[in-house]
Amino acid sequence: MGSALAGALVKAGYATTCWNRSPGKADDLVAQGAKAADTARDAVRAGRLAIVCLLDHASVHEVLDPLSEELAGRIVVDVTTTSPAQSRELAHWAAQAGVAYLDGGIMAVPHMIGQPGASILYSGSADVFDQYKPLLDLWGTSTYVGEDAGPASLYDLALLAGMYVMFAGFMYGAAMVASAA
Repeated sequence: MGSALAGALVKAGYATTCWNRSPGKADDLVAQGAKAADTARDAVRAGRLAIVCLLDHASVHEVLDPLSEELAGRIVVDVTTTSPAQSRELAHWAAQAGVAYLDGGIMAVPHMIGQPGASILYSGSADVFDQYKPLLDLWGTSTYVGEDAGPASLYDLALLAGMYVMFAGFMYGAAMVASAA
């Protein structure tokens, strides 16, 4: 997902610096015009805005905790899938570190990023959302759901739960039809 997000920024002409925990993962983005950072610290130093899309809550802390002093005075938009409580905890961590924080819940798969139908929910800093809305809209329809950092992830998880049940129902129905044929 992170590659799709960064790719949309590069395509739109934004100066984009990428870092990935897996060496070589950013090579395609570099070929498109992004700059590769050797470390997460180098990526953070490249600009005022840091966009984070990692595996889970623990990996966000693993990457960002050592950079808290470097991130002070900067902005973090975190679109890692987390729980509402984890999003609130990250917002609190960010506030303690002097970081403006916006949490996001992505309602799309990677190939949908930048296409009609992609949607991302945001909660946290209204100032960050307002300032960066044109950039955020490059990925999909941006919807702000409030200052509390938790609702974007709550709505994301709730909508995903409904989708999983729908898929399970479809598979069950397909199995019923297949067994009758």
